[in-house]
Amino acid sequence: MAITLLLHGKHGGPAVRYEPLGAWLVPWRFGAFEDEYRALRDGAALIDYSTQALLECRGADRVSFLHRLLTNDLRRLAPGGGARAALLTPSAKLLAELLVLADAEALWLLCDLPRAAVVAQALEHYRFSDQVTVTNHERRKAVLALEGPRTLELLTHLAGTAVSLAAPSDHATASLQGLPVWLVRHSLIGGSGVLCLVDAEQAEAAWDLLKWGGRAVTGGPVGWEALNTARIEAGVPWFGLEMDDATLLPETGLEALTVSQTKGCYVGQEIIARMQTYGSPSKKLMGLLVEGQAAADPGDRIVKDGNDAGWVTSGCYSPALRRSIAMGYVKRGAYEPGMSVEIVRAGGRVAATVAERPLVTFPASGAGTPADA
Repeated sequence: MAITLLLHGKHGGPAVRYEPLGAWLVPWRFGAFEDEYRALRDGAALIDYSTQALLECRGADRVSFLHRLLTNDLRRLAPGGGARAALLTPSAKLLAELLVLADAEALWLLCDLPRAAVVAQALEHYRFSDQVTVTNHERRKAVLALEGPRTLELLTHLAGTAVSLAAPSDHATASLQGLPVWLVRHSLIGGSGVLCLVDAEQAEAAWDLLKWGGRAVTGGPVGWEALNTARIEAGVPWFGLEMDDATLLPETGLEALTVSQTKGCYVGQEIIARMQTYGSPSKKLMGLLVEGQAAADPGDRIVKDGNDAGWVTSGCYSPALRRSIAMGYVKRGAYEPGMSVEIVRAGGRVAATVAERPLVTFPASGAGTPADA
């Protein structure tokens, strides 16, 4: 059964259509797709992103404990700072992608809600005598995302004072017209975005505040059809669609964002280092430029010279490129950019070209553009 968001049924009345995507039942569209995609690209789009859960790590050993387990360097984090990281198995398979946030008394881990219990269990497994407590705040916080180059403008308008989050993963508390909100600089599509965390009981009030405030800056609610399109253009993998607990981190390309090359040991580090030194993954998550107008579907097979070469994980029609695109795992020997492959669909085969991710970039200052522009 699909998991519902905290605000399910409260996003804007009976006109909102809900559709399944991965493990979730999400608001698919609030109005015209073109308007919602434009808000993501040019304005300050509001998205219910309560697919996330928050874990709280406290205790004298919290930094050293998490530093030796996770892939990134956490000792460098000062209060108000953060970093992306991953929790791996000893064989470098992905248990969870994490956003780590530091304050003066705790480290907070933001991850996909279905992975929260897995993360908590893994941390308990490794805890031994460390002075650390881990609390799972699953479903206690709502995460509302603002996405687009006018996001900080909207937040400054609502706060009545300048909101400045200098670097990715920086975070701070703010009062938006009297509503306490925890703001985290993080983009869902590699552009300009902020996550707004509020107590679950205040989620509806926060949604309404951001919804009406956003109308002044080409914003407002945006459904997951537009979000999913933009994140495929941006080449952003999602757990449950592009990744699961059988996926090796180097297959996803996320090691560039989540792994410190200087910190030393962490769980799975030996496998990651060996792959970097002696070889390459047997498959990689790549972009695909698809011929024709029909979008490729998850599970469609990729073939090269008549041989199995991988499978599609997500597909859509790209407004920025004006063509069909996809992401998928392509096997070694076929994943070099520019390779010609075919996608096997129910109605036959279509030609496609393997490409680097992202296919489209979403800069902080304006519209999405082709990645090679």
